[in-house]
Amino acid sequence: MDSSEYHRIAQAEDHHWWYVSTRRLLRELLVETLQPGIVSLDVGAGPGGNGAWLAQYGPVIALDYEPIALEYVRTRRPELVPLQASAVALPIADHSVDLVLALTVLYHVDDDCTAVNEFARVLRPGGRVLFIEPAFNVLHREHDVLTHGIRRYRTGDLERLAVNAGLQVTRSTYAKSFLFPPAAVIAGSQRIVKRKRASQPPRSDLEARRADRIATPIMRKLAELEHHILRRINLPFGTSAVVVAQRASTGLLQP
Repeated sequence: MDSSEYHRIAQAEDHHWWYVSTRRLLRELLVETLQPGIVSLDVGAGPGGNGAWLAQYGPVIALDYEPIALEYVRTRRPELVPLQASAVALPIADHSVDLVLALTVLYHVDDDCTAVNEFARVLRPGGRVLFIEPAFNVLHREHDVLTHGIRRYRTGDLERLAVNAGLQVTRSTYAKSFLFPPAAVIAGSQRIVKRKRASQPPRSDLEARRADRIATPIMRKLAELEHHILRRINLPFGTSAVVVAQRASTGLLQP
């Protein structure tokens, strides 16, 4: 990912509506896992804001490959344990982690199959992994180029990766459904004007825009409404694919 995006994330992750609403969604999806003493692994932790709240339950390892991300963790998130490593080769013992967060991680990884196998390997019996990945290739836009995104996912893609790694899928849905129409419009318009902008750098979704002051309260309300809906049903579309998978708690452990 472009280094400039780490700076933008660090500035935004504590207050931007997307990060705030995502953490709320995490809490609701992981309510059965959030017990005192759990060990959590935040893979691709970036500056650390998405996983820092888990420290109230137990140790949290903030793993990232990029030194710039871990520097933010060290200076701003003392409650986290920084660890530099790749998602496809976790330097963590088998069956030693209760929760793996993989938020926009596989999106960046060449060998996503190996990465998910690694997540499954480090999970204790009954442990869970939560995937949130950018959804639908049709939404590919300049932000994906800036962040070096390799692929976008459908929930079925994530389910297959989890099952092939010996995990049981317990929840599968899309999220941020209200963002799908504007994201599709932006992606389409950017493809149309791509040739005209060929000499200009790609733009991040986090870049400040005048419309943010108007859009932010609206997005917060829409995110809150969606959370109420997700408590009852799974959504058929959205800008994020969300899958929760669990390692078997009894019987033989799968490799």
